[in-house]
Amino acid sequence: MGEQTYNHVIESIVVAAASQVEGIASVTYEPGLVIPSGKKKKASAVECIIRDDVVSVNISVNVYYGKVIPIVVSKLQEKIKKEIESSTSFKVKKINVTVVGSVNQ
Repeated sequence: MGEQTYNHVIESIVVAAASQVEGIASVTYEPGLVIPSGKKKKASAVECIIRDDVVSVNISVNVYYGKVIPIVVSKLQEKIKKEIESSTSFKVKKINVTVVGSVNQ
């Protein structure tokens, strides 16, 4: 499999794992990012970087209003790491979570 295929597989695992974590409303795109030229660029909701059989993940999510964000993020990181490492041969180096907003239940 090519690296691009691995990225898509891992992104699918990450999104599925996020949907199982209590407090996560959705995986979402970050608001438009301003790049040096002043144009807006839309960032991906999930980005996986694979180097030497080690994965780093960046994910953007909405959290349900009233949930304790550090606890939800910690559970999300644990779930993603567990799912990637049990479903693939990759080890997880880091999982960066960006909470874009809160959503009413």
